[in-house]
Amino acid sequence: MGFSTSAVMVIFIASILQMASMFYPMADMSYRQVQEAKKDSNELWNEKLNTKIVITNWDQDNKNLTVFNNGSMTLNSSKINVILNGEFDSSYTVNPGGVWPPETSINVTIEFVSGRVKIITENGAADYYSLT
Repeated sequence: MGFSTSAVMVIFIASILQMASMFYPMADMSYRQVQEAKKDSNELWNEKLNTKIVITNWDQDNKNLTVFNNGSMTLNSSKINVILNGEFDSSYTVNPGGVWPPETSINVTIEFVSGRVKIITENGAADYYSLT
């Protein structure tokens, strides 16, 4: 092997080492971000699978729905959403507000007295009820 061949080999090897030293941190960072996203996704699915609500009663006189937390997750009753006849409704009240432990009920007071209502928790679990 001549001098020029040896010099080229040294340059190639140095270039490969330089590229590897730049590629590895980027690949490692990307891998860690994907693993963190998978972990977050699994936690969200676990919460959703452990959340179940059931609308148990409709009091037409007081316009009051009773919603029972039948799952194992503690929810926030202030973060529920109400959909009435396919449209988002923001004119409802929740009693009691705040922490909603498992095996307890909340009362949701709404304006309408007919149609279909959907109650959605903060992590997406929901239940329907037909108001009559």
